[in-house]
Amino acid sequence: MKKWLTTVAIIAMTATITTAGTITAFAAETTQTVNKTIEVNGKGVITAKPDVASIYITVDTKEDTAERAQEKNAQKMEDITKALKALGVRDENIITQHYSIDKNEKFNSEKQTWEPDGYKAYHSFIVKVNDVSNVGKYIDVVAKVGVTSINSVSFSISDPNKYYKQALQAAVRNANASAAALSEALGTTLGSCISVQEVKSYNSYEREAGYMTEKSMAMENVAMDNAAPASGANIKYEDIEITAGVIMTYAY
Repeated sequence: MKKWLTTVAIIAMTATITTAGTITAFAAETTQTVNKTIEVNGKGVITAKPDVASIYITVDTKEDTAERAQEKNAQKMEDITKALKALGVRDENIITQHYSIDKNEKFNSEKQTWEPDGYKAYHSFIVKVNDVSNVGKYIDVVAKVGVTSINSVSFSISDPNKYYKQALQAAVRNANASAAALSEALGTTLGSCISVQEVKSYNSYEREAGYMTEKSMAMENVAMDNAAPASGANIKYEDIEITAGVIMTYAY
């Protein structure tokens, strides 16, 4: 009799555990939720007018000795610096890019050898000005006082972060609008933003205006007429475009 009761008790206990297990499993299935999200890309574009112009200039002088080449080239630089200062350019905005004094050589076609041909002093520098609409007047002035070449002019913005932040804000607004449009098309209510990821964009904050003017070798030793009227170099520039991107995820 005791043995039979024990068997019944074991069977009853087993049934209870199984049932409880079934209920637990059912409860887990019914409480499971699916997270619904919308992921969108946003892009922002801002255009800014340049406020800095950089003029790339070269001065070089060839003489029989290194000392004479250096002295004459230094005199040219002094004349150019004075002319620029007269236009309001400060010392810190005349920036040396490269300086060298090199032994020059020429090829003797009869002997088929290279022979010494004096020395050349070389000085390249950048002039930065904020008067971007009148870059031509700076070019006209330095062209009269001994430059060898005016290689190029570029335009840039002095505070790119200011405009990048604006582009980033525009990218977020663009993503918000895209997410709202998708939510409306799905017939759902757009929830809050779950995550935001900034997409790094390559931005060039400087734009080159191109090659400007250069003395030919034939004109290198010809004195320029300082009384001649300015050539009125008309340098045009374009606005600089700054872009930013984001990836945003919303619940719905």
